[in-house]
Amino acid sequence: MRLKAFLPLLSVLFFLSCKGGDGKNGVTYRTERKDYREEVVANGTAQSVSTLTIMVGPDIDGTIKYIIDDGTLVHAGDTLCILEDHEMESRLDELLKLLEASEAERTKSSATYRMEHALQMARMETGLAEAEIASLDSLQLQFAPPLQRRIKELNLRRASIQQERARMNLRAMEVTWRVDSQRLETWMTHVRRRIADQRERLAGLTIRAPQDGLAIISESWREDRPLQVGDNVWEQMPLVLLPDVQNMEVVMMIPESDYKRINPGDPVDITFAADPDGQAWGHITKKMPVGVEASRGSKVKLFEVTASIDSTLSSVRPQSSARCRICLRLMKDTLVVPSVCIMDADSTKVVFVRSHTGHVEQREVEVAYASSAEAVVARGIEEGEDLLLLRPADGAIRKKTFLRKD
Repeated sequence: MRLKAFLPLLSVLFFLSCKGGDGKNGVTYRTERKDYREEVVANGTAQSVSTLTIMVGPDIDGTIKYIIDDGTLVHAGDTLCILEDHEMESRLDELLKLLEASEAERTKSSATYRMEHALQMARMETGLAEAEIASLDSLQLQFAPPLQRRIKELNLRRASIQQERARMNLRAMEVTWRVDSQRLETWMTHVRRRIADQRERLAGLTIRAPQDGLAIISESWREDRPLQVGDNVWEQMPLVLLPDVQNMEVVMMIPESDYKRINPGDPVDITFAADPDGQAWGHITKKMPVGVEASRGSKVKLFEVTASIDSTLSSVRPQSSARCRICLRLMKDTLVVPSVCIMDADSTKVVFVRSHTGHVEQREVEVAYASSAEAVVARGIEEGEDLLLLRPADGAIRKKTFLRKD
């Protein structure tokens, strides 16, 4: 990649080597003001900063009835997958039948209690009536014969005992009814809770997106392909990956020579192979301190560098190939000349300026920054001047100008 960048410069140098060095016919470069930009170009892969993994819920062993298409952009609440678990549905049916039987038992028990209660109340009323009748005959007992008087007393006592027995039976029946009703109601509450839990688990078979993102179907654990309708799934098995497409980054593997020149915060321009018209901008966020071999046994090391995606013209799909232009240095509106124009003379940096009359002037310059290809000149030349790309013969130099020392 670097060799390609220098091919035009090498061609110019080859051309110049065939020219004379008198300064009159030498090739020149006309200075102009422009932005100086030094950059590193690298390929990377887009990925989400955070990815949510949607998995099969606990105690589920079923099949996929529906699953969303891979790569679909979803919003929170959209259906991602619908599972089917016949065993779970059978357990719900059994619980519903159990609750129905319990309700029938409660209805029957309540009817039996009301009937027994009515009978006991009737016995109490009968005993009360007999006691009242016996009490009416109590005045006659003092004039009755001893035997008849004894019989009357026994009848009165029997009526009182029957009444007390009916009252005790009624009280015991009420206590038993309350205990049995409470036990049955507790059991039915337990069954209802299990039914609610089972229905909630069945509702959990319809899996919805908890957040916006790009749905990526997980790989099958049995075959080398994404999951599809009809596949068997079970507890804690990944179904869908949901990267947060609102928070993306690009990961690059960069050679050590370029890695050393990159710093956190350097701006990055990004384009994507899948969307040539799409463009994004970000900055370097992270540099891994340890490199890996470019290939097995290679001495060349590659280092992982991460760039954020701060803004973009379109949505970015995870795992998209990205081309990144990392800006190492940017100097706006400055005089930029080819590095070959800058030469050494008496421990100073000079350029050779050719005037419109063809005369050559050696002029000292102050170089603000220089790379292997270009140099930024802070003082010594002006916009629109012609600089020689090859050192002229000493006899061709008509004038020498030096910078004023402040």
